Amino acid sequence: MSYFYDLGIAWEWEYDFDFVNLILQRCKEKQLKVCGITPENLSEIFNAVKRGDINFLAYFDRASDVNESFADLNLLIESLGVRVINRYGDMIRASDKATMHLELLNAGVSLPYTLILPPFDESPDIKIDGEILNKIKIPFIVKPSSETGGGIGVKIGYSIDDIIEARKEFPYDKYLIQEIIQPVYIDGRKAWFRVFYAFGKVLICWWDNEIKIYEKLKSEELEKYELGGIEDVMRKIYSVCKLDFFSSEVALAVKDGKRKFISVDYVNEIPDMRLKSKAIDGVPDEVVEMIAGEFAEFVANLK
Repeated sequence: MSYFYDLGIAWEWEYDFDFVNLILQRCKEKQLKVCGITPENLSEIFNAVKRGDINFLAYFDRASDVNESFADLNLLIESLGVRVINRYGDMIRASDKATMHLELLNAGVSLPYTLILPPFDESPDIKIDGEILNKIKIPFIVKPSSETGGGIGVKIGYSIDDIIEARKEFPYDKYLIQEIIQPVYIDGRKAWFRVFYAFGKVLICWWDNEIKIYEKLKSEELEKYELGGIEDVMRKIYSVCKLDFFSSEVALAVKDGKRKFISVDYVNEIPDMRLKSKAIDGVPDEVVEMIAGEFAEFVANLK
């Protein structure tokens, strides 16, 4: 007997339960059949898909970043013509901050001044021009290009020696040396935002990059504070990364004498979607619910 599901969702992090459950609820409201894929049933599902016993209209992967077996399922499903939400190849490409930096610059997105260094393993003795550091300014951010999930490997640097030492932590990875963006303040609030892109819809949250607290941006604030440029930034990022669903950090800051919306953390291909009602640093429940609804709407429109 063969089974057909409108959506398959691969997940393995226990704190994804609420997000996945909300997507399931919204899909159920539209009479869509959903199959959850976890480490416990991954092998069974993989073999069933390979035999042709299970197929999907759409597939969403939130697990391949930590479990390569999910990547195998992702690629298998894509090879069968299933509409994969955030294709594996696109996620890998988007996770490389050095690649995204260059492509986003070409797309006209304002970014922090950045020096990109090759992996330490390839160029351990690379010379760094002190004049470039003067432009980036001290202190600065030092971060690996790919190994940065949850802030891993991100350091504050004050000297060339700090850069040399930081590059040794992930010697196989490229490194970005980046200016620290100082946002302007709007009515006493830091103009730093965590923004979600979901199937063409842009959802903006105030987000303090130091205390990591979200608050949904109200529609009247978007107009009052002239923040519509954030949506333009997100659409440009989408045109480069090609992901159906991702988040980014955008700050409003003075750069080259002008106020600009600057993308600070370019593409988070698997955003943390914990609910604010369950975690103090979680995403506002209303935003998560809206995103879950966008998933259901997208899948329903595929039928």
